[in-house]
Amino acid sequence: MFSIIALLATIIAPVAYGWQTKDTTGAVLIGVLPFLLTITIPRIFFGISAQDTNYLVRSALSIVALCSIGGLEGYFAAKREKRAFIIAAALAGLWAIVFLSGIN
Repeated sequence: MFSIIALLATIIAPVAYGWQTKDTTGAVLIGVLPFLLTITIPRIFFGISAQDTNYLVRSALSIVALCSIGGLEGYFAAKREKRAFIIAAALAGLWAIVFLSGIN
């Protein structure tokens, strides 16, 4: 249950923050940092290493894609225009699709 709530919060937080505050920098950071930190810190502390080079490349590309999409979500939501909000909502859906496609 916690992981579902955390996943939804990761998707919704940049849009909600950007829409409420109009702070593009903060919204981008909220779109990038939480996911980046929750993925990389456990890997560093617990020593989860790459199984092979192919796994490392796929993992890095997935993390970069999700962080970029999250940042763009916040950026567009902070513009507070109808068109930009639709783009942010579409990016939120894309984030969920990319995330779910990476689960084996």
